Amino acid sequence: MSMILNKLNNMKVYKYRSIEGDVFKRDFETIRSNCFYSSNYSMLNDPFDIYFKEELSRVINILKILFPYKEVDNFENQLKEVLNFKEEIGVYCLSTDFLNEQLWAYYASSYSGYCIEYDLDKLIDKGQNVDFEYQFPIDYKDNIPTLVIDDIIDLQNNFIQKMFATKKSAWKHEEEFRLIFSKYGLKKFHESAITGIYFGVKTPEVIKESFYGLFENRNVKFYEVFPSNFKLEYRLLKEFKKRKKYDINKFDFEILRTRANQWEETFDIYYKGNEKGELEIKEFVLAFREEYCIKENSLTLFNNKEILSLIDSYSLTDEEYIKYADSIITIISGEEVEICNPFKDSKYNEIKKQ
Repeated sequence: MSMILNKLNNMKVYKYRSIEGDVFKRDFETIRSNCFYSSNYSMLNDPFDIYFKEELSRVINILKILFPYKEVDNFENQLKEVLNFKEEIGVYCLSTDFLNEQLWAYYASSYSGYCIEYDLDKLIDKGQNVDFEYQFPIDYKDNIPTLVIDDIIDLQNNFIQKMFATKKSAWKHEEEFRLIFSKYGLKKFHESAITGIYFGVKTPEVIKESFYGLFENRNVKFYEVFPSNFKLEYRLLKEFKKRKKYDINKFDFEILRTRANQWEETFDIYYKGNEKGELEIKEFVLAFREEYCIKENSLTLFNNKEILSLIDSYSLTDEEYIKYADSIITIISGEEVEICNPFKDSKYNEIKKQ
């Protein structure tokens, strides 16, 4: 079986968690429900978080004198709404480092807690949370971020970054990565978003066993983090694999291209098996969906990969149209697995007659 062409390694991000008091029970139930909590800014532990100055109001006041038009008033009102947006947003704070000594000490009960490893792409899937807005590595500064008129030109990388993803340099050791949602509160994730759990060297066995039971039928690895040679290292404790109904490895195929939006995934696949074997193809589709798909999907199976250059071409010649149609084994969308080639239509038949 061939792997996805040119597939990049998925970025991993990490959440350190404590086991003190009722925190573990609350967090464990949240994880069991495939959820996490994005906090209101007032709940963040840095008093200077989402703390900024702005010079835009002064500029607007000057514009209102020079250009006393309604449009300037409208812009002022919109600016106020954006600046007040911080009262509503949800923030989920993560790290890009799972071997951070300070984070294990501060946020993981002094190595008695645990650290969750997420697949970032799946965590920010708008199909799970339509209110997901932005992702940022934190920008660490020694001065208060100031919003100026030029920041409006690059709204995300300047304006939003300064407002919601800038912290004092004193926090630089956290290597924070931040997700921003338009509303704070519980957010959902697909169960495959969690790919690993790291336990501290002091994590009680009862905590470990709780996670083993929760993830026994998922693709999750468990590690222990421990001190060695004056640094933190880690070792694999257990690895669980999701029990599959179908065996994708029995099929020979190559994924030519993938696309996704918040509702659907689309795959173009070079299928190397028997293109006339309807039962075989149906089993392949079910196995493929079980292995790769996490949302509604559409699969197009081709009998060659040279056709890749014609995919999504909107100006096919008659010869190219016939070539494209003859290259398709089936196009499948929806839950039903039915062999179908909509390109072998009246146009196809008319061209073949010529």
